[in-house]
Amino acid sequence: MSSQSSNAILAKARAMYGKCLKENDYQSLMECRNVAEVAAYLKTRTNYSTVLSGLNETEIHRGQLEPLLRQNIYFDVFALSRYALEDTLAFSDFIISRMEIDQIIRCLMMVNIGKPEEYLYTMPLSFDKFAKINLKNLAGVRSFSDMLSVLKGTWYYPILLRFQPKEHEKINITELEIAFHNNCYAKVMETISQGKNRGDRKELKDIFSAMLDFENMSRIIRLKKYYHLSPEQIKPLLIPYGKLSAKILDELCAADTVGEVFELSRSTYLGRLMSKLRYNDPTQMTDVMVYAYCRHHLRLSPNPTIVMISYVYLREIELKNIINLIEATRYGISADEKAKLLIK
Repeated sequence: MSSQSSNAILAKARAMYGKCLKENDYQSLMECRNVAEVAAYLKTRTNYSTVLSGLNETEIHRGQLEPLLRQNIYFDVFALSRYALEDTLAFSDFIISRMEIDQIIRCLMMVNIGKPEEYLYTMPLSFDKFAKINLKNLAGVRSFSDMLSVLKGTWYYPILLRFQPKEHEKINITELEIAFHNNCYAKVMETISQGKNRGDRKELKDIFSAMLDFENMSRIIRLKKYYHLSPEQIKPLLIPYGKLSAKILDELCAADTVGEVFELSRSTYLGRLMSKLRYNDPTQMTDVMVYAYCRHHLRLSPNPTIVMISYVYLREIELKNIINLIEATRYGISADEKAKLLIK
């Protein structure tokens, strides 16, 4: 039964990946003249047809379209988790936790901008089937205190409590999200260390360590470029796992510019991987690495956990591509410029 379940996950994930957007789909989407045309193409010509079946594309806008598209990923995670073995359940929980974090953060962002009631319109009801938090309760959140009440009794609560803002202050969304994800990564690494099979432990540790290095690189770049944080402010926000040494991470944090971050990383295995990849903008680099890494493992790994995780990361990148194309279409950007936004 264990072997059958493993093979089922491998076959199911690879079959679902075969239905993802192809080059000709992206080409057609780049030629769309408005959001309605993008929605119509996705609804009639792609694997998103089920979640968009009741959509009136002539009245849709980006804020409504994204949660509908995201539901497609939730359906796939649910389909894969049905085949999960005891060994893969913890990793299925990891994927679900990432999605729960996304919903909590979206809700709190609405609170921050004074429009908490608008979360209801982006809430993916399909996710409620297997989420461990109640999304309907999230829809009733109007303040940070409300969120504390909703999450009481979950592992999110003590982390959330640390970020309770003072009166009239905004919630520190960036650092809260990082703290949530770091807890998820700690759980995964603990699960890996307790694995019974030495070969599986090594393979899982290798791929997750690489993914965490990609994430740390992304955080360093984002925190420098958009938040202008100092090295001392960045270091506590990094994931305390991965292959990169503390010395290298210190050097990357201390770099004066994003360009210097890339230059310093050339001496690491990340630099060697970057040299083989193509990207149009430095901020795309980590997504390009994740895409290449996960695509390789989804096709070749015999490990169902690695294939399942790789599939989810690839679907998240596909969703980013679609959202970027929608935004570019809204602002009248040319097809050539749209192509530069894609990770593939």
